[in-house]
Amino acid sequence: MGKKIRDTKKLLYRGEPAAVLAVENQEYTDYRMAVRCMRYDADEYERQIKEIMSRHKAQEGISYFGEEDRILPVLTIVLYYGKEEWKCPRTIHDMLDFSRGRVFRVKIPDYPLQVLSVRNDINIELFRTELREVMGILQRVDDKAAMRRFFAENREAFSKMTERGFEVIVCSTNSRKLRRYIMKNTEGGHVNMCKAFDEWMEDCRMEGKALGIRIGEERGQKRGVKKGEARLSQLILKLGAEGRAADILRVAEDASLRNRLYRKYGL
Repeated sequence: MGKKIRDTKKLLYRGEPAAVLAVENQEYTDYRMAVRCMRYDADEYERQIKEIMSRHKAQEGISYFGEEDRILPVLTIVLYYGKEEWKCPRTIHDMLDFSRGRVFRVKIPDYPLQVLSVRNDINIELFRTELREVMGILQRVDDKAAMRRFFAENREAFSKMTERGFEVIVCSTNSRKLRRYIMKNTEGGHVNMCKAFDEWMEDCRMEGKALGIRIGEERGQKRGVKKGEARLSQLILKLGAEGRAADILRVAEDASLRNRLYRKYGL
């Protein structure tokens, strides 16, 4: 099995390099994660050893790892973006079957997994970059009213967001249309997220209105046009009353969701 490239890896400094911080991004739970991270860390330690040996060879003509040589500690953090609670093993011991040899538990070294849930474990106020806004949206992605309030309260920061930060938000909302508005409202590497978001909402509102008309036209009756518009309007009003602004946008794009909500509300 080949070595895996880290999602993110940075040197931490305390005057001089003090440790290697690695981040693995997980959208879904993975029951192998403790072993995966142990292997990634071992690969990093091996990389450092080889680097030191190569340095000795370049300087002294001999490749070796000496008594005084040291490698930097590695800390791997798993950033978990999923909705469900992380119930996967958090240590190597949690993955091992000691039922036929409990004596081995005290002999075999354990290896803990450092998992941070973006939705539950991170205090966004600790961030001084656009990560605060990105994490804030991810924490509210299932509460559309809260997400809209967060947008409103941080409108200036969102208006200065970079493409990279906005890309994370686009992926979390899973909207191709929002991606198009990114491109339209990008200048100098920065995205005017507020303008893009407002235009996205207006576009979906107009499409929803056109959709109601189109449904009626396909039925070939003027009455069908009015009924289609009224049905969609009622659905939009109900969603708005519940603070589900993002779902108002989604019903214009997703016929399956729209029909499910029609049935749910008896429309």
